[in-house]
This record gives sequence, C-alpha cells and structure tokens, in this order.
Amino acid sequence: MMDDYFDLIIKHFNVVTLENQMKPDHLAPRQRGGEYNFSTADNMINELLLNDILIHGHTLVWHNQTHSWMTEGTPAQVRDNLVNYINTVMAHYKGKVFSWDVVNEAVMERINPGEQNNSWKTQLRTESGWYKALGADFIELAFRTAREADPDVELYYNDYHLNNQRKAIVVANMVKDINDRYKREGNERNLIDGVGMQGHYSLTVNIDDVRNTIQRFVDIGVKVVISELDIETRNAWGTNSGPRKDTPMTQQEQKQQAVVYAQLFKLFKEYSEFIPRITLWGLDDENSWKSFGNPCLWDGDLNPKQSFFAVLNPNRTKGL
Repeated sequence: MMDDYFDLIIKHFNVVTLENQMKPDHLAPRQRGGEYNFSTADNMINELLLNDILIHGHTLVWHNQTHSWMTEGTPAQVRDNLVNYINTVMAHYKGKVFSWDVVNEAVMERINPGEQNNSWKTQLRTESGWYKALGADFIELAFRTAREADPDVELYYNDYHLNNQRKAIVVANMVKDINDRYKREGNERNLIDGVGMQGHYSLTVNIDDVRNTIQRFVDIGVKVVISELDIETRNAWGTNSGPRKDTPMTQQEQKQQAVVYAQLFKLFKEYSEFIPRITLWGLDDENSWKSFGNPCLWDGDLNPKQSFFAVLNPNRTKGL
C-alpha cells in the first residue's frame, strides 16, 4: 500500500510537506542536552528528493508538539533554546528544504469584534510557552534567526481560520509591522516572505471570505500559500477526529464537496501570480486526520473522487 501512496505523490505533486515528522517533538532531543533525531524525516525526504519532489519544512516554532524543556528556564535560556533549535534544524536541512513554516499558529483563535486593529502583540496566544518566556518578540526573533541560518529559503507564518477577517487583519498587521521594521534597516526583501493560509474548510465555507483574506495579504506585499487544504463533509472534530473513521459518502456529499473544491481552485487560479503553492492536507479519506468528514481527493481505497476531477477542471462542474 505504501508503494501506491508514493506512486500517487510522484504522479500528481511536486512539493511535499511532512505532516508531523519535522515538528519539534520529532526532531528535538526529548531532554535538554540530548541528541536530535533526524532519521525518520531524513529517510522520507531523501526518497522524495530522489524523485524530484521539493520539500517544504513544517514547522520550526509552535506552542504544540514541542518538548517542555524548550520553553522552560530564564528568558535568556529559552531564547537560546529557540535560536539553537532553529540553527541546528535549518543547518541540517540546508539545500534540501526550499521553504519553512517558521512560526505556526501564534495568534489567538478568536479575535473579539473591534480589537483586530489593536496592537497585534495583544492578540497572541498567551498559553504558548514561547510567549510566556519571551513575550511577543519570539516571533520576530524566530524569523530573524531563520533568515540568518539560511538566507536562500522562503520563510512563512502559518495559521488557521484566516478566512475569518478579524484574525486575518491581526496577522496582516503583524507581518507588515515585522517586515516594515526589517526593511527600515536597509534590507530589500521581506523578512516574512509569505503567509500560509490553512484551508481546513467545511461545505459552508464562504468563498468571498477566502478571497478577501488572500487580497489582504497581497496588499501588504507578501506571498500567499494555501498550506493545509481539506474540505470535510461532516464535522470531524472531538470524538470523530482521527484516521480510519471514514464512511461511504452519499452522492449529495460527493457533489457538494466537488463544487466547493472547484470554487476554491477557480479563486486560486485568479491569484496564481501570488500563490506559489497549494498543499492538500492528506491524500485519502481513510488516513486523514479528519477521516470522518471524508475531506480528501481520494477515498479510502485510493480511488479518485469527484473532487479530484473538480480540482483538475474547476470550470467543468455544471453537471454536478
């Protein structure tokens, strides 16, 4: 079966993001002073590179899936942990990874009405260990460290619910503030090259909201990546989350999902000048993290669904 998955990847994709194997809890030592564990990710990456597949790194700094020791200690110690981790990982993958999610999901999930235009530094996740130790400055520190570690790679901020305009405004303000400060120092390029818009959508996603967010980031002069795209047909959160919970889809679900995929890809094509990459979050319904919602382009037996053909030809969904 793994050969079948790999055949699908090399046939249909040119960039791969490893879902978990490059996150801090997989790469970093389990205890302070221990050894890094690159072997699993290395094996996967080397095989992909042999088949001319590019690698996007996900993710360097996150409040989740990070060993507790990394954010414990004095501010100076935590700062060193962050800098040393980024330098070590990026040095190991230099020349193999063309872009990185440097910081992941640092902004609060919900922004209260009227607060989106306040300082972005007041809209961050205060439960993050990085924030508790270093305050809002950990974000810019992470990007500056990454830029120095490998000047040739693209650097992204990645987050979800960015089709929510209040959250999109906060992220745009943050990215623009950091980039403006970096350029005032005489740098010609952006420090943050782009924003990853996680596309964990349902059948009711408002396409105009997605459009407005893309345009918002284009307006501040950064690239936009659709970083984690899947469209669930049923709510797959809570007890329904996790793989191997997929069920047969009704014809109505198949059609509705295909139409939404087509609408999104029509939009993405309109903005193709600014969207260098679209990453589908999983290949098939059985192994998706939202398996219950059957969110992928292939079913559990790796048969292409109507959504697969809608992505290939988003203008040919009239008969659905």
